[in-house]
Amino acid sequence: MRIAQIAPLYEAVPPALYGGTERVIAALCDGLTELGHEVTLFAAGSSQTKARLEAAGPPLRERMTRQELVEVAPHLHLRMLADIYERAGEFDIIHSHVDVWSLPFARRSSTPSVLTLHGRLDTKYVQAILPMYPDVPLVSVSDSQRDPLRHRALWWAGTVHNGLDLSRYRSEPRAPGDHLAFVGRISPEKGPLLAIEIARRTGRPLQVAAKVDPVDVAYFEEEVEPRLGGDVSFVGELDEARKPGFFAGAAATLFPSDWPEPFGLVMIESLAAGTPVIALRRGAVPEVLVDGVTGFVCEDLEQMVAAVERLDEIDPEACRARARQFGGDVMCQAYDEVFGSVCARSSSRRSAPLGLAPTSGTAG
Repeated sequence: MRIAQIAPLYEAVPPALYGGTERVIAALCDGLTELGHEVTLFAAGSSQTKARLEAAGPPLRERMTRQELVEVAPHLHLRMLADIYERAGEFDIIHSHVDVWSLPFARRSSTPSVLTLHGRLDTKYVQAILPMYPDVPLVSVSDSQRDPLRHRALWWAGTVHNGLDLSRYRSEPRAPGDHLAFVGRISPEKGPLLAIEIARRTGRPLQVAAKVDPVDVAYFEEEVEPRLGGDVSFVGELDEARKPGFFAGAAATLFPSDWPEPFGLVMIESLAAGTPVIALRRGAVPEVLVDGVTGFVCEDLEQMVAAVERLDEIDPEACRARARQFGGDVMCQAYDEVFGSVCARSSSRRSAPLGLAPTSGTAG
């Protein structure tokens, strides 16, 4: 199958540091290529892939100001989409990861398209836009991600949980210390203050390995930084080479994300290193963690504090076994099935007599 994969242009695929969507796309392109598909990746320059790369200049975050990212970046994505869809006949299916911008192009193209939604779907603008395109196949990265749209007539082609190449994590020796870990991005919804509170209440050291986006600098300086010190240390953003050892060296990873988390790659990285996760019951958390087996799914801060004292109940091998269910190979096989289903349904629509084409609905 000839597959076009369209990535956001903000970061390279995979990114040098933070960038969850881009890391998923990297694993997807490599895996689909290994399955024998002819994959073309449209992405920022400096991307590394086993697919054929069509580069669109350096990553936008490397060459644009914050204001330019707001004002200019949308146009560059729309221009990329226009160019790709002019070449739609070169592909059997087009798979977009650039949010709702691809919807008008997908609807007008005779080449089937699939749009994976990587972000939250409870915002007003998403709930206003998606129902305008009931005939475009959508993929969610968790079942819970769809909840805000459960009463809308949309074409859900399936749920495909995110996957990564976790081989580095699996081969990392598990050597846990007494400290807890917080990994990801510094922002209010990710819960860094809750992580610090848990560490202080349990008397455990905390290592914070996180990115501070420009939009969150004020929050970091005013709310997080004053709480650092003592046994709470900020180690900054980790590259891929340092992550496996960082996770494997922690007693547990805290995931106090307090918003409808669409997936949460940090959880599967931690599990792959054999390290349990203590998380709030938000969004996709119950779909990733097995409560009491790979960590603890908690209702509130008090339960998270109590869970720290139960870490000896968790078998590291159970964590690693769970992580294998979110490997890149599992994700690629699921997308392979989605692509086949969408192409078959699209072919059926085109060949149906006038007035008898199958109706769109909530498949998947």
